Amino acid sequence: MFLRSVFFVLLIGMYNVHAQSVDARTLEQAGYEELIELFDNHIKDTLLATKIAKKYIEKARAQRDSTKMARGYQRLAFVATKANAIKYLDTTITLSKNSRHPNFPAVGYLFKSYYLYNVEKYEESLQNAITGYQYAKQKDNIDQQITALHQINGVNELWGDYEKALETELLTKELLFKNKQSELFTENYIASLEGIGNCYVRLKQPDSALVYYKKGIQESLKNKDSITYQAFVSKSGTALYVKGDYNAALDSLQKAHAYKEYFINSYDTYYNYYMGSIYFQQGNKEEGVAYFRKVDSIYERKSVLYPELPVVYDKLATYHQELGDQETQLDYMQKLVLVVKLINTKRVYIKDKISEEYEIPKLLEEKDALIEGLEEKHQSSQKKVWIIGAILLLSLFGLVYFVRRQKVFQKRFEMLMEQKSEQAPSKNLSDTNTQAPLEIADDIVAEILENLETFEAEKGFLSPKIKLTQLAKDCNTNSTYLSKVINYKKDKNFSSYINELRVAFAFDELRDNATFRKYTIKAVAQECGFKSAESFSKAFYKMYGIYPSFYSKQLDQKGV
Repeated sequence: MFLRSVFFVLLIGMYNVHAQSVDARTLEQAGYEELIELFDNHIKDTLLATKIAKKYIEKARAQRDSTKMARGYQRLAFVATKANAIKYLDTTITLSKNSRHPNFPAVGYLFKSYYLYNVEKYEESLQNAITGYQYAKQKDNIDQQITALHQINGVNELWGDYEKALETELLTKELLFKNKQSELFTENYIASLEGIGNCYVRLKQPDSALVYYKKGIQESLKNKDSITYQAFVSKSGTALYVKGDYNAALDSLQKAHAYKEYFINSYDTYYNYYMGSIYFQQGNKEEGVAYFRKVDSIYERKSVLYPELPVVYDKLATYHQELGDQETQLDYMQKLVLVVKLINTKRVYIKDKISEEYEIPKLLEEKDALIEGLEEKHQSSQKKVWIIGAILLLSLFGLVYFVRRQKVFQKRFEMLMEQKSEQAPSKNLSDTNTQAPLEIADDIVAEILENLETFEAEKGFLSPKIKLTQLAKDCNTNSTYLSKVINYKKDKNFSSYINELRVAFAFDELRDNATFRKYTIKAVAQECGFKSAESFSKAFYKMYGIYPSFYSKQLDQKGV
């Protein structure tokens, strides 16, 4: 994670520092964009920058512009202490929850995630990154999506499932290359190269890690970025250590160490850990112990957990055992027991959090269907026999029902596959109503239908927050007129109209996109705007006569 901080600096913007003062009259007369420019130019003068941000907020509050107020608090967070920065970002999020601006409220969640990561609150950082991703997805803000994914991946690389972290890093890189026109492409690309390399180091695949670190070195040379170059040189040292090339690893780590002030806070721990590990492997225990004691000192001072701490304390305890220094040995053993307990707790929490909530398109962990077992009870043997018999009987009936139902589903699936793609999902969405004419002017009806076509084409129905009132506003009409037009022209109420559009989208996407079929049903439901897998499955069955899980499996079996 040496380079992630560089990425966020670039996301904020590269600021120039101007020494001249800014008088009160200038602030009073400046417009919003002028104030932002003044803030950016004086960001290193925290007192002045704070004054400018507060003036921006004051102007926005006077005009009751909540989005601009949110922007002001976001800027204020940049020049505040970490604790206050998080509070200001909470205000940014609150003010912009309903904003239509493409950057809000996701930007508040993403910067909050970044600050929380820096103070080692990984669980909260992860949750805010996931929420930020979801809002960025709704606004189709690809840059923000990639930023969120890098944050999520960073936590996963440190505390989660390393194989899954690698998979998500590779998929994030794939998303990045679909957005090559982005101004942040280079910075995102570098972050992806680092993240993928980190995963391979964790997975003990140093050759693969070195391939990506080498790409990072080449990219930094191309951009004449000496800091990034040195960061990748240092990272290469970690991969060379895993490979067993200790002299080369030592050389890389020591060369890059001169640039340590440009790296993030966790760098010191990793540098000392790998240096100590190299010397231990080379048989120089005294030098190795000296570096490991530095790791211990950092932990004592900061109380920040790292996955490598158990190795450090085990080595230190063993070293003092060999010296016959039982008191120091016991001290390190006690620390070892404590950090193992704390690390295990953190790993379990974060892995569970990722497993339960990290259901983001193209980044899902496939889950097997959960089968609820029967709880074994201490009852008499006779009662157990009756229970087992009843279960077997029910299972037999269930099996017969299941087989029959699968045959019915199979026939329905084959019928659906025989139909043209446009017929299956769209036939229920056309204008088939034969009621008496609407008591609404024809030009108004035409405008509403035209806006509904745009809404459908842009897939606005995928938003889980779409409501009749909001859609009416987007269609330049009122909810009464919109409801009547949908009832008459679509022959269904608003809720059915939205659900059928979502189900039709899911039908086509599952059929045409093999990657989409890898998602859990819960994830597919959320991606299509449903609040739960149950409501999605019911709506899908109502429209097509089969469940989405069966449909997806059949498509895979047929190699569609």
